[in-house]
Amino acid sequence: MAVDRKLWLAGTRPRTLPASIAPVMVGAACAWNHIQTLNICILIYPVPAKCVANRALLGELTGRFWPVSILCAVVALCLQIAVNFANDYSDGIRGTDDGRSVPESSAPQSISSSSTEPHRQSTAKPQRLVASGVPPKQVLAAAGIAAGIACVAGLIAILIAHAWWLFAVGVLSLLAGWFYTGGNHPYGYAGFGELGVFLFFGLAAVLGTEYALAGTIDLMGVLAAVCCGLNAMLLLMVNNLRDINEDERHGKRTLAVRLGERGARIALTVCVVVELLLSLAIVAVLWWPWGVILAISGIVVPLRILRSIERHDYRWALADAGYQTLFFAALIVVSTIASGI
Repeated sequence: MAVDRKLWLAGTRPRTLPASIAPVMVGAACAWNHIQTLNICILIYPVPAKCVANRALLGELTGRFWPVSILCAVVALCLQIAVNFANDYSDGIRGTDDGRSVPESSAPQSISSSSTEPHRQSTAKPQRLVASGVPPKQVLAAAGIAAGIACVAGLIAILIAHAWWLFAVGVLSLLAGWFYTGGNHPYGYAGFGELGVFLFFGLAAVLGTEYALAGTIDLMGVLAAVCCGLNAMLLLMVNNLRDINEDERHGKRTLAVRLGERGARIALTVCVVVELLLSLAIVAVLWWPWGVILAISGIVVPLRILRSIERHDYRWALADAGYQTLFFAALIVVSTIASGI
């Protein structure tokens, strides 16, 4: 039974979960930054009507900030888990995950001979549920349960925030999660997976959270959403580079397969550079100069990702890509809090 629990835990793909929580943190920080501008008012008498309205809105938004933030986090986390289970199901019944029934930690490691300093090359793939013998219907049911929890939490958040158009965003997110590897023509098999995660784990997640909390979207939120989208793409690109040979054999034409290993590494490098420049610009506005200094202090992580990719050390590259996603979210949260002190 302990082995089954570990297998199901591995099936949630824990290394991908930062990509779901980080956009909520960033969206909440952007919303908080906007909410605080409502408290800026000229001290004159009689109090202008605009100031009275802003103070009333400030009280309403701050009162619901934490409940809605937690609900948004539950939506994002459960939706990510649902997508991971759905992908496991779809890839499993197609045979794409064949051979992935061996735990990553027990798989053999090879020693690279292309460097004067020996290092471990993490070529092993993490376990998958269907490939490990779990009945596909159980995996699909688990995906449905996670999606159901996400829907309930999302509906409650929508009711509190009175943001009914977010319901459409939620439906589109569920459909995008399923058709990534599900259906007759999954877009993840056609090289559009990176575009999907950019849109839904970047723009939709950050801006949806910001709107639910602040009732509006601003330029800082858009730029931060782009950064989150690029970080989510980074995770998927590392994953697809690791699986490039298996995906090509099974007809899964991911972006990495389409571009080739060299082209995919160039695209990944571009994502890293653009994200770094945008994040520097955001924190420079929020908390100059300390935000910039803090951002620069974390530059070693993206550099290490690029080095790990070059050495085909995908296990560490994935871990660092997850860390980079959380680092950016923490950077925005800290800079937002510090800017208001």
